[in-house]
Amino acid sequence: MSREIDSATITALNSDNLNLANLVQMDFSTPIKLTDWARDVSALSTTFDSSSDLLEIDQFTESSEVQVNSSTLVFSGVSQTFVALFLTNDYMDVRTRIWKAVLDNSDAVIGSPILVFDGRIASYSMEDSDNTSTVSVEVASHWKDFDLHNGRKTNHNTQQLYFPGDRGFEFASETNKEIKWGKN
Repeated sequence: MSREIDSATITALNSDNLNLANLVQMDFSTPIKLTDWARDVSALSTTFDSSSDLLEIDQFTESSEVQVNSSTLVFSGVSQTFVALFLTNDYMDVRTRIWKAVLDNSDAVIGSPILVFDGRIASYSMEDSDNTSTVSVEVASHWKDFDLHNGRKTNHNTQQLYFPGDRGFEFASETNKEIKWGKN
């Protein structure tokens, strides 16, 4: 992912006194904006709420190879907010962005946050034990489903689901002849 980093951020990154915060935005119908910083962070014309529910963000790796970049966000399942959110099944393909923000000692963002990930929610899992409960959310780039084949199958049984009584695909499995379309 190509990115530009402004000069104020570069100067702050080169200093010895450096504070980094992760800013996470998940674009549900009501966007969720969280930070792992101890206090709320104002950046990108909005406020990212400090949340003890955001437990972990796996590190992202980038390379010059063509590959699907993905990572996992781990939330506390003790708060029913995330459990309910994912159990409603309205999570697939929700855009998720993660920025790194350089903060000064008064929690003000220096320069502009750096976008380190822009992708979609691919899946989730929940784990419960006697002591803890977590919701792990896999986020991946838009290339995650590149090889996925969506749509209906061209067979008799699938046709009956959508058009009962239609016999248009009844013998589709027996047709092996290549059909040429257009002029030869």
